[in-house]
Amino acid sequence: MDLISEFNRKLENAFGFTLHKYQEAVARELIDQLEHGERFITVSMPTGSGKTVLEMLTAEYLLSKGYRRILVLEPTRFLCDQMHSRWKQLVETGKEYEGNCWSFLKNYKVVISTPQTALKCVSTLQGEFDGVIIDEVHHAITGKYYNELIAELRPKVVVGFTALLPSKKAYRASVSKIGKVVGELKLLHYDFQKLISIDSQFNPPKALVDIFDSELDERERGVYDLLYFGRLPGEVRIIYFLERTFSRYGKKAFCESFFRAIEKGKIPKSKYADEISDFCRSEQLSHKARALLDILTVYNPKETPKLRPIIVFTSRKATAYEFKDAIIRELDVPSNKVEVLTSDLSKEQRKELISRAKKGDVYIIISTLVGEEGVDIPEAGVLVMTDVPKSPLRFYQRLGRLIRVSSPMNTKVFVITMTPKTEEYRDLSEAVWNLYREGVDVSYILLNLEEKLTTQKLLDYIKETTKMLNSKWASYMLLTQGDKPKDPVEYYLSALKSNEKFKEIIKQRFGELSDEEFEKWTFMVTTIFFLRAWSDDIKRAMKEVEKILNKGKVVGDFDKLIKDDRLFYFYDPEGLSDMVFMELERLRKYCKENQKTFCENVFFRFDRKGFLRLFTNIFPIENINDILKELRQRVSKKERIFGDIYVSISYNPSSKAIIANTHFSVFDGEVYLRLEPQFNYYNFRDDSKLKEKKLELIKLNVKDICYRAMEKYFETYVKN
Repeated sequence: MDLISEFNRKLENAFGFTLHKYQEAVARELIDQLEHGERFITVSMPTGSGKTVLEMLTAEYLLSKGYRRILVLEPTRFLCDQMHSRWKQLVETGKEYEGNCWSFLKNYKVVISTPQTALKCVSTLQGEFDGVIIDEVHHAITGKYYNELIAELRPKVVVGFTALLPSKKAYRASVSKIGKVVGELKLLHYDFQKLISIDSQFNPPKALVDIFDSELDERERGVYDLLYFGRLPGEVRIIYFLERTFSRYGKKAFCESFFRAIEKGKIPKSKYADEISDFCRSEQLSHKARALLDILTVYNPKETPKLRPIIVFTSRKATAYEFKDAIIRELDVPSNKVEVLTSDLSKEQRKELISRAKKGDVYIIISTLVGEEGVDIPEAGVLVMTDVPKSPLRFYQRLGRLIRVSSPMNTKVFVITMTPKTEEYRDLSEAVWNLYREGVDVSYILLNLEEKLTTQKLLDYIKETTKMLNSKWASYMLLTQGDKPKDPVEYYLSALKSNEKFKEIIKQRFGELSDEEFEKWTFMVTTIFFLRAWSDDIKRAMKEVEKILNKGKVVGDFDKLIKDDRLFYFYDPEGLSDMVFMELERLRKYCKENQKTFCENVFFRFDRKGFLRLFTNIFPIENINDILKELRQRVSKKERIFGDIYVSISYNPSSKAIIANTHFSVFDGEVYLRLEPQFNYYNFRDDSKLKEKKLELIKLNVKDICYRAMEKYFETYVKN
């Protein structure tokens, strides 16, 4: 029995199907090229033609020829998961994308990984993998990780698979490092016509989709982080707008909006504003322009006339003109072959542009909103959407320039550029689902959202920070502001005291106050809930201050990751115990002034979410056992000194908050004080699998805070 017959038998047993006639033909040519000594082969086949089973067959062939181990490279973690679930049914297969290198060390015959992770583990791979299979190999064109990895591994054979049809010239230029290791590229190209000539049963799709990541470089990430984490001073809504503009439209459009905001006084002068101004004066291309150049290297209208015209959509004029300049300068496309379609053109100029495009004289049309409707743009071979409108109507109007397919042989390409770890991927998901609910066929749009969202950016940042700090957690303020205030209590109270609206309300209620009296009432309003009921203006003023202290999209991402059981938190016992100690001091002073020996406060609460963030320590959920262990040890020691503190727990489903109530007493030889602090923990999922561990952590955290406050009190007021 030959290899293909044996492979068909395995396929039948594992999946209930065998290779199609055209797949067998491709497999035989691929094996023939390997038999004749080709070491660097790429198979180009249309989406939906079943490349995955051919990748599996390639691995089977190489292992049958004595190759020790095969490394399969996928561009994303999502595809690693997806492909691993299939491969493991046919051959013993490991999966590696977390960077711990376990699957590499376990001697699986086949390991599926991302190139980034394989590079991190490359020291363990030397001499291990003599065959490499690259799925979606077109991503290697602009992916430095692929070339660096192959240069390190030095395998005997590299076989790539792709749905795209890049020119040999583009491939040779981009994979030169791989070529130095395994020789010249051999491209086996099968388009729809060729597959149908082999197998008349082959049915090509009407459209295929490709997503190119428009990655931010190091300097762009620095600017984006100032917006995402809310570090740039300015109006909150303006910061949100600038963050969206930067990720969706790139540098030119962002800088245009940024300088306009400065002119209108929406962004005050600061070191961060100066940093962004310097960035805007630089000449570098935006991340969106760089991604578009990558796309036009793969889908090259100069070398492939049937792709013309390629239509590129963007919502900002500044971005459209940047695209045109970049294409002319970087890709050497004649200026009269690239046109921008905006409202700047008169009606006659638009008609003339469209007429030239229909004759084939225009290679690329870069269009803003004016081209989405009302202009008869010719049917495109490739549609590039460099930003995704949230409106399903606008999204569908753009798609309409692509999917007016007159023949099943006329397959089109829909390319989307998205900025990883920004809200763009969430926008795409919303647009696609809106279309789906309206009955539009979006089955060919495949998304891997989770690792592309800002939540993943935040999670990665937290893990990197905790690793750098050699800690299991990091403070919320350090993560968001880049610095932790020395005294969060003073930081918050000062912010309240500097708010004119808040000061006016306190003055109206109590009249003129000394600085000491004003600080006392500010503290009491913060911690005693019914005092805020004096006026809705008090609540609004506090909310306004807390919003300024907790701005940036990062706030919502923290909440989501906590709800999703990917992060959790506890309150800093040192910082929050200062607040508890301050209340004990206030009660003691009240007792002494009124010649009492007993005082209590049963209304003392930490229930404001925006305030509590200043004391929050965040950790990845996988660290919860280590943190519990440390808290148990610390609380156990203090219990032996001060006795047990009772903590009662309740859950508020409307606010999704755990409410931890406790009470304790102190006696300093002169006065007896009793305090009942309440601590709220928000974003708590009552159905969490980790519910019991989280509740234990909350109880320990509350006890730790109260014990620390008692220590401070006795150190101050009890003589040895």
